[in-house]
Amino acid sequence: MVEDEGIVAADLGETLAELGYQVVGTVDTADAAIAGVAALAPDIVLMDVRLAGPRDGIAAAAELRRHRDVPVVFLTADSDDEMLARVIETGPLGSVVKPFRAPELRCAMELALHKHAMDQRQRRLEDEVRRLREELEDRTRQLEAANRELEAFSFSVTHDLRTPLFAIDGFSQLLMGRHVAGLSPKGVEHLQGIRDSTKRMGQLIDDLIRLGFVTRTEFRAADVDLSALAGDIIGGLAPPRTARITIEPHIIVRGDENLLRIALGNLLSNAWKFTGKVALPEIEFGRAPGDGAPVYFVRDNGAGFDMAQANRLFGAFQRLHARHDFEGNGIGLAIVQRIVHRHGGRIWAQSDQGRGATFSFTLGR
Repeated sequence: MVEDEGIVAADLGETLAELGYQVVGTVDTADAAIAGVAALAPDIVLMDVRLAGPRDGIAAAAELRRHRDVPVVFLTADSDDEMLARVIETGPLGSVVKPFRAPELRCAMELALHKHAMDQRQRRLEDEVRRLREELEDRTRQLEAANRELEAFSFSVTHDLRTPLFAIDGFSQLLMGRHVAGLSPKGVEHLQGIRDSTKRMGQLIDDLIRLGFVTRTEFRAADVDLSALAGDIIGGLAPPRTARITIEPHIIVRGDENLLRIALGNLLSNAWKFTGKVALPEIEFGRAPGDGAPVYFVRDNGAGFDMAQANRLFGAFQRLHARHDFEGNGIGLAIVQRIVHRHGGRIWAQSDQGRGATFSFTLGR
């Protein structure tokens, strides 16, 4: 308590005791109030506005606000405009006009304590947000640096690896064209193996670049007609053959059209590829209700896969079929998974080996 009238201070102390508060100190000047708060660290200060000495209670409260985190409730017998303006400027958490009753005092103190606790919580949250923002900015700088390194790596892959690869392919082509007569059948076979390997290596380089592109490209959200995309993709698949194609119409989603075209293209081209040995291929693209978000699927009646190896499906360069049965480098599903993740979704698969597969995915909520 900061009160310079002894009788008022004594009466106020009795009232506070009856209300269940403990008075840890009573002083009568602004300087004593500032020193007392520093020494005793009270939960709340009851501050008389008019005090003896060169500084009044408003000046003392302003000093406390600058240096101490303690709520102040003013006690005042008058409230002229000038004094009210000074009181507001100090940012008090409550005030009581003398003479007051015990319930009024208790209400003002409890509201002040509650507001102070809320202010503390707000400051802690602001500090946490500031800390998280700084961490995010730091991680963003690290990510930008990593992206620059990735760009440099991609350039190295496209240039430094392709150059000798082109040379190998070029010289082997010259041998095949000009000197094949001087080679034995086994030599021709080895030479063709070299050419096939360089071609496969070039495809691997392309796949690496595509995998990096999916994670680096800017995300541009828009309404996308997946049904129309699926129709375009199916129409461009080769070689042409008779197949039963089912595409559910008017499937509209929110996402990046270029990325979704890549993802859906990989799923549909896989379905096309793995139904290549089926008498009547069946491929379906559709939608089903899910837990909080629609589930989109590509289903086929092709070769399928062993569910015991399903955990390898979405790994880069993972293949579940022999290369002589089905071509490919095992990168397509890894690309699809990254695109789905960038859309806030997930992807999974079900299959009965020899009887087809279903790839299902969501695109976030």
